[in-house]
Amino acid sequence: MTEMKKAIGSLVCWAIALTQATGATSGNGPVRDSLACGMDEVVVTATRTPLPLKRTPVITRVISARDIQRSGAVTLQQALERELAGVEFHQAGYGTSLSFQGLDSRYVLFLLDGERLAGETYGNIDFSRIPLSSVARIEVVRGASSVLYGSNAMGAVINIITREPRKKIEVGASIRYGTPYQRNRGDSLAGKATASDSRTYRNRLDLPNLNADLSLGVNLGKFRSRTAVACRMSDAFRLVGTREEVRHYGELHIMRPKMNGPRPEMDPSTGMPYFVVGRTVTDTTIRVAPDSRGLSVSGWSDLNVSQRFDYELSEKFAFQLSGSYFGKRRYDFNGSILDDNPLSNNTKPWTYESYEGYNLKAQMEHSPNERNKIYLSFYRDEYFRRQDSLGGASVPKQRHTYNIPRLLWTLDAGEYNRLTTGLEMTNEQLRFDLDPAGYGRAKSMNTGSLYVQDEICGGRPLSFVAGIRGNYNDRFGWSVTPSLSAMYAFRDFSLRANYSNGYRTPSLKEMYMEFTVPIPGQTSVIRGNDKLRSESNHYLSFTAEYARRRVDAAVTVYNSYFRNKIDVRGHLEGVTTILQYENVHRSEYGGIELTAGCRPAAGLSLRVDYNYVYQTDDAPESSTQYIYPSPHTAAFRIDYAFAVRRLPVAVNATVRYVGPKNYEDFMPVLDMSGGSMAAMKYWTGSYSSRHGGYAVCNAAVEADLCCGVSAMLGVDNIFDYRPSVVNFNSGIAMPRHLFVRLSYAFGRD
Repeated sequence: MTEMKKAIGSLVCWAIALTQATGATSGNGPVRDSLACGMDEVVVTATRTPLPLKRTPVITRVISARDIQRSGAVTLQQALERELAGVEFHQAGYGTSLSFQGLDSRYVLFLLDGERLAGETYGNIDFSRIPLSSVARIEVVRGASSVLYGSNAMGAVINIITREPRKKIEVGASIRYGTPYQRNRGDSLAGKATASDSRTYRNRLDLPNLNADLSLGVNLGKFRSRTAVACRMSDAFRLVGTREEVRHYGELHIMRPKMNGPRPEMDPSTGMPYFVVGRTVTDTTIRVAPDSRGLSVSGWSDLNVSQRFDYELSEKFAFQLSGSYFGKRRYDFNGSILDDNPLSNNTKPWTYESYEGYNLKAQMEHSPNERNKIYLSFYRDEYFRRQDSLGGASVPKQRHTYNIPRLLWTLDAGEYNRLTTGLEMTNEQLRFDLDPAGYGRAKSMNTGSLYVQDEICGGRPLSFVAGIRGNYNDRFGWSVTPSLSAMYAFRDFSLRANYSNGYRTPSLKEMYMEFTVPIPGQTSVIRGNDKLRSESNHYLSFTAEYARRRVDAAVTVYNSYFRNKIDVRGHLEGVTTILQYENVHRSEYGGIELTAGCRPAAGLSLRVDYNYVYQTDDAPESSTQYIYPSPHTAAFRIDYAFAVRRLPVAVNATVRYVGPKNYEDFMPVLDMSGGSMAAMKYWTGSYSSRHGGYAVCNAAVEADLCCGVSAMLGVDNIFDYRPSVVNFNSGIAMPRHLFVRLSYAFGRD
């Protein structure tokens, strides 16, 4: 810890020294501005066609490659959390889970260059599939966008746009090393594990925090190519609470072992006794000590390889062919609150998960004349998940596939009018181990869509975007989703209003899964429901914006009315608790977002983003929500770019604030400190509790040295925030660590 404090002190002193040196040298050379993005920047996600940001009626937030690079973010999660309020990532039993403005990840559609990503895990994609080194910008469109993007685009669309070569030859390379989050040498497999297996287990938990990227781009005018390779490794760490959790129960069930004579009756499937309710206490509050096993945050290693070719045959025909490969291994601790059986002696082989994915896209662009463009494309994305063990056994867990052919036509129907028409087919296939019919039996869904959108934009004060989409799903039939957006601009002010109708078809897992919840001493099953109906929502927003050269501010009020929202509802079947997916009739989300930025001096920019969200529904008390968003979140960012003796330097600092929140959970109280089965405490019941607010601060200093080489030194989580109460609703932040990054960029026209 002393070395860490010295290192942080050195970083701060270096930044101060560089800032003081600026006073004598700032006039010696050009200083880079750190403005996130100009209003003239062209975006594509809101309308599927290129349009300057200032002329887009649908409000769009852009996170540029420069924003990402200067912040020192290493994952997509970090990039989003440091730039956007209303974004929270949690560590749940199935991995990383997203909350966006109160909605979980089932309602946020992630796209890579406008295409869906396979690999759905309870609504979450595998965020590791997107290396930040290949990202040109991230476009975030809030609200329902089902007119253009179909199912799942009910809360937001996040489109990751990858880089394209601009110069004749481009070469990029970088390497980043961070100090370890936690040394796990004392962790053991225990039980009957061999010394070799235990050593392998510890080594995989202690992977170095190392990222390496390499790219090569060629732009010969009619022919362009970009090849990129990214290798990443991350250290596993365990979060353990330091404070008692205060739980309030409406009903607290005090359980006791079911006895068969003098001995408890055992459940052979879990190795645990059967339990029955001894007595029930109503309206009570208890304090539960921290679970010493903690919450496991996985370590992992991955490899991303991507290739893209663009060829312009003539003024009328252009072709694109792109593809990528992704491989990853994820390593968890052997004993944590995510384990199948917390009371086991860990004699089973330690397992880890491996993942693979690939995608392929072929596209032809035809321009019959300067007013018409026709795009014909086919896209395939496939994602595999397996469970491996030290003994060499491998068990398939999931195989998810998208096949999407698309025909898109854009027509400039007038000086200020553009018409977009699309026809696409989405074929989704899923094999997964949670299907009672077995992994070998694939489930599938097909959706055909026709959509039309009209943009009436240009130099006029008033502009509109109107669209409608018709979908036919072979399981759920027809659905129609309209949208209308309007913008009125006057001098430095603009007003935007948006209405959109979104929908989401139930996922194949929500319809067909069956999963026994690993809670000791009781039998709970999460069960799918093939009688589910599609969800729909009505999204309304109003935005007032003021933008000048050095100051901009915006306030957005939004509300989303859901119908048939899919939730998990519990009921008893004998002694088994069944948690089944069912439709909730009504649900409502809404809030307000405030954003502001200013550039008070050359090279200095400040930005703040605040979001408040609320949620109401008519779900019964038996409904179960696992992740609860915080009502108040904010993101602060400071960039300062200057020159020291003609050497460009940039200082970046970010603060992410997450306010207090109330949540509900049903984790049991388990205390075996009495030393015998008779003295064991085992209590169950749904309870409410509260997490306090917190802030995570990060800082980085980057200098452009010479010949395309730059160096960055930074520290993440400066004040070493760690949650005092650890569960699925805890704030997850990597422990404080230093990192250094060296980058090389070469370009020649």
